[in-house]
Amino acid sequence: MDDPLIWVRAIHFGATMMVTGSVFFLAFIAEPAFRGAGDVPVAARIRARLAAMAWISLAVTVLSGAAWLVELSVHMSELSRTQVLAQGVVWTVLSETDFGYDWMLRFALAVLLAVLLARPRMRAAAVGVSVGLVGTLAWAGHAGAGSGIEGAVHLTADVLHLVAAAAWFGALLPLALLLHATRRDPAESSVAIARAAVLRFSPLGVAGVGTLVATGAVNTWVLAGSVPALVGTDYGHLLVMKVALFLVMLLLGACNRLWFTPRAAHAQNAAAAAAALRQIGRNSLIEAGLGTIIIVIVGLLGTMPPSLQDLAID
Repeated sequence: MDDPLIWVRAIHFGATMMVTGSVFFLAFIAEPAFRGAGDVPVAARIRARLAAMAWISLAVTVLSGAAWLVELSVHMSELSRTQVLAQGVVWTVLSETDFGYDWMLRFALAVLLAVLLARPRMRAAAVGVSVGLVGTLAWAGHAGAGSGIEGAVHLTADVLHLVAAAAWFGALLPLALLLHATRRDPAESSVAIARAAVLRFSPLGVAGVGTLVATGAVNTWVLAGSVPALVGTDYGHLLVMKVALFLVMLLLGACNRLWFTPRAAHAQNAAAAAAALRQIGRNSLIEAGLGTIIIVIVGLLGTMPPSLQDLAID
């Protein structure tokens, strides 16, 4: 865990999912909820905070991407950071490796996304570009090294896995932010916005979780391949830990979906609705914390050989 490459990978993955999740949340959940409540001050405040979250996440994405490029150049050349910059190793990695080609594509997508974020009317295009930004992370991992039919299946599953994770995990903090902002505003319109948001987030979460389960099963089979590979290698142990944390997130999400969301939607008074919405916000923050741990594990897994390779070496 003392390898900087692990942490820059984790930060980059997390920031990319956050910017994509923020764009998704604003386009598919927040804006429709605002329209249903009319032109109210709390909507403008939430919109500004969500936009700030997207901009900060995009900035961290670009900076961590640059750090990832440098750290990978250090790993590949076994030179110091100063040497890889001074001797042009970074440029060699950028211009002569698959990682470098993917990095340049992702940088171009990040720049394009910045242009689109500055133009609120281009929100649909921003959604598409953000999907490309997070989806192309698949080429920077084990899925990008595959070949043949199995490699194509693994790569496709990984792209869908990343997009689904961004749509669900990346939208948890925006949801918690919206619920917090509406809770601080006593107006009835704020409760209406919160209710509409959680009702719209619920199907998005279900779709994201369903996709994560299906694609996660494919990825686990390709990378592990057997029970001995899961229980007998360090890679497998981390993969099992990742799945266990995901199941806890799934449990919290199910509580929100099956218990607290209906209570918020059908509450007989504002106090009961506020209590249910407050619990949804708390659960969302816990889910986001667990998801952050998963992202760190993903950062570590990307620097390790898959379980099947471990067994082959043994």
